Amino acid sequence: RGSSTMSMSFPPFTRAVKQLLIANGAVFLLTALVGVVTSAHADRWMQLHFGLVPASVAFRGWIWQLGTYAFLHANLWHILFNMLALWMFGAQLETDWGYSLFLQFYFFCTVGAALTTIAVALPRILGADPAVPTVGASGAIFGLLLAFGILHANAEIMLFPFPFLIKAKYFIIGLIFIEVYLT
Repeated sequence: RGSSTMSMSFPPFTRAVKQLLIANGAVFLLTALVGVVTSAHADRWMQLHFGLVPASVAFRGWIWQLGTYAFLHANLWHILFNMLALWMFGAQLETDWGYSLFLQFYFFCTVGAALTTIAVALPRILGADPAVPTVGASGAIFGLLLAFGILHANAEIMLFPFPFLIKAKYFIIGLIFIEVYLT
């Protein structure tokens, strides 16, 4: 694609992105409510049963965790940053691909990230523990970021709050390096 600059306006709330935002927000609020009404053990129970626990998927057959983990988030900042990235980059990809293909790609990335996590955790690569739950949509979000960086490599993104533009390909590469470093 040609060189373009992302507009200073907010992206649209496309249909699939809106549905994913609502689903993630509803699950976050529901788990917060369950945590307030019940004991502190409820959050741990939710993570062990609906987060991604590699040992549970591999040895108990709890394959639903390959998808459900992406709707649980560790805290408010976690969900806010994931949903902001979903909205910012997902809306453009849904506009490019359409509703159905966008959702297929989103869930492909969700399951792909889960399988990668299992492949790293089971042999305990880099000290990963297969009994520790993983939560959040970050795997799907990084898939969207990578797709955006490939399809819109030369689009310029304003790095809020810093007043300068950066090409999408460099922004995405930087995010990937930061994530690998933090991991």
